[in-house]
Amino acid sequence: MKKLPLLLALLLAHPLSGFAQQAAAPLQRTIPTVTRTVQIFSTLENELNDAIQQRNNGIIDKRLADNYELRTAAAPGTPTPRAEWIASALKQAPFASQVQQMAVHEYGSLMVVSFLWSLDVAASDPLAKNIFVVDTWKQVEGDWKLATRYAAPADAMNKKVPGVDLSGIDAKKKI
Repeated sequence: MKKLPLLLALLLAHPLSGFAQQAAAPLQRTIPTVTRTVQIFSTLENELNDAIQQRNNGIIDKRLADNYELRTAAAPGTPTPRAEWIASALKQAPFASQVQQMAVHEYGSLMVVSFLWSLDVAASDPLAKNIFVVDTWKQVEGDWKLATRYAAPADAMNKKVPGVDLSGIDAKKKI
C-alpha cells in the first residue's frame, strides 16, 4: 500500500514535467507553404511585371487578354482599355517591384488572384508605394491571360473597409 501513493505521485509528475519542458522550449516560427496555384500565378505576375520593365511587347501581348482592362479605385466606372494601359505602362520609367501576400481562388477556367504589389519608387513619385491588386486570369487555348485588373493604393492603412476590424492587424507586418 505504501507504493501506491508513490506511484500516483510519479504518474502525476511525469505529464507536468513534459509540459514544463514544452513551455520552456523556444517558439519556432513556421514558414507558410506556398500552394501550387500561388507559385504559378506569382510566376505569371512577375513575368508580366518584368516584361513591362524590359519593354518586352511579346510577353505583354502573350499575357494580356484581347479585352483586358484596368479598373482603379480612383475611377471605378472608367476602365482603362488594353492599348491605353500598355502605352501608359511603357511610358513610365522602369522600377523594381515585389508581389507579396498573394491569394489565389480557382473558379474553373477563371482564377482570381489578389496580392500586395510593392513598388520601389521614390516618395516624391506619383505612383503609390503599395498597391492592392485583384487580377482575374482566364484560360485561353491552354494558357493563362490576364483579363481584368482591379487596383487601389494600399498606403492609407489607417482607413478601413466596412466589415473589417483593423484593431488586431499590424499594418507593417508582412505575411
